[in-house]
Amino acid sequence: MATLTISQHDTQTDEIFAKIFHKQLKSNMDVIEMSKEGITKASLMKFVRFLNYSPDQFADLLPITLRTIQRYSSRQKFSPSISEHIIQLVFLVGKGIEVFGSLEKFMSWFNTPSKALGGEVPCDLVNLKTGTQMVMDELGRIEYGVYA
Repeated sequence: MATLTISQHDTQTDEIFAKIFHKQLKSNMDVIEMSKEGITKASLMKFVRFLNYSPDQFADLLPITLRTIQRYSSRQKFSPSISEHIIQLVFLVGKGIEVFGSLEKFMSWFNTPSKALGGEVPCDLVNLKTGTQMVMDELGRIEYGVYA
């Protein structure tokens, strides 16, 4: 199973990170530091808008509820584990755009059942780290033309 690492990120991920977090990633240590520091609700909401999702749709991608997200002020930071999950979703979206060529094409695939994922819809799997990894692995297979 491949892991989500800085060495695998691409220019799409760099651009998303710059838009959402106003930071450039140099190493996995940057991800660790960002996770420990915490991602603000304001940054999360930028990512939600980037995906053209509603907050309740995006909450389904996280291991927390919409109500929990709503309770946060815009400057309040999420826990390291939630922050890391948000960062991993940015990696996933960057990879998806790289593989499919556009956000729209990736989102279409992301919201459609996949035979390779047991008939599950990719977006329904990513609220857990294992599901996020499964979706990332499937993007890697699609990128290299290896269809399960």
